[in-house]
Amino acid sequence: MSPRMAASRIIGALLVAMAAALWATDTLFRVPALGSLNPVFIVLCEHLVGVLFLSPWPILPAIPSLFRLRFSQILGLLIVGAGGSALGTVLFTASFREVHPSVAILLQKLQPLLVIGLASIFLKEKLKSRFLKWAALALGAGVLLSFPDLDFSFLSGGIDPRSHGVLLALGAATLWAISTVVGKLLLSEIPASQITGWRYFFGLMGLITYMAVSDSPWSWEALFGDRIVLRAVLFTSLISGLLSMFLYYQGLARTRATTATLMELVFPVSAVFLNAVWLERPLSQVQLGAALVLVAAVTRISFLDTSSAPKK
Repeated sequence: MSPRMAASRIIGALLVAMAAALWATDTLFRVPALGSLNPVFIVLCEHLVGVLFLSPWPILPAIPSLFRLRFSQILGLLIVGAGGSALGTVLFTASFREVHPSVAILLQKLQPLLVIGLASIFLKEKLKSRFLKWAALALGAGVLLSFPDLDFSFLSGGIDPRSHGVLLALGAATLWAISTVVGKLLLSEIPASQITGWRYFFGLMGLITYMAVSDSPWSWEALFGDRIVLRAVLFTSLISGLLSMFLYYQGLARTRATTATLMELVFPVSAVFLNAVWLERPLSQVQLGAALVLVAAVTRISFLDTSSAPKK
């Protein structure tokens, strides 16, 4: 490996780590905003800011090509935008109200399992034999992380707030996993920059439609009347949203997938630490142990997936 390539990989790894660190700060601002705004309105504002910044490029220049897309491609963009980007983020944000924020974040580490499972069905990608063993371990750790006392009495007595929060977080992970698979299908026909732009645009359109149909409150007064809330929404929109996405893809283009996977561990580790210090909401010892097992299992699955990939 040439020194130039080695330096590029180091820079790529650092960029992915920086993106993951920014993801971890998201909760510190998203949780306070929930005190004044409903989850749908928060995510709508984030998508509105994203569309405003992405309109000069790539959204506006891509409008002519949008009318040349097939119905299946438009449907895919709707799934990625209105489904994963909009509804998925709404569910993720809403879960913070009912479950420990660190639990909601760590449950997103189950997303690679969902992606691999969906890819094996819809993309006909072969499911590796060792995947099931590590997947079972990760799922078991996810259950213990969510219910450290192993109390499942809610199954017979209705859904309590904690179990409801877990379902919201898992719903977000599922929608993001579906979006990943659909996005991979779209990438073979549509440039990544356009998919990013339409992701925000269709997400915004879906959220506006929902707000109009459901008569949800448009909390502009609460947003602009409280500087702390306004700053929180701007931070999640620009810093932990657009900036982190830009850094992540710049880093991913310069480094290996296995290295990127390890660097992404900065996200859950930093998030748990920040939530414990700044939000004063630490995990229990059982949950910390389950979190370590979950992260280790998903990381191992990522290595299996990459190491067994055919060489080009």
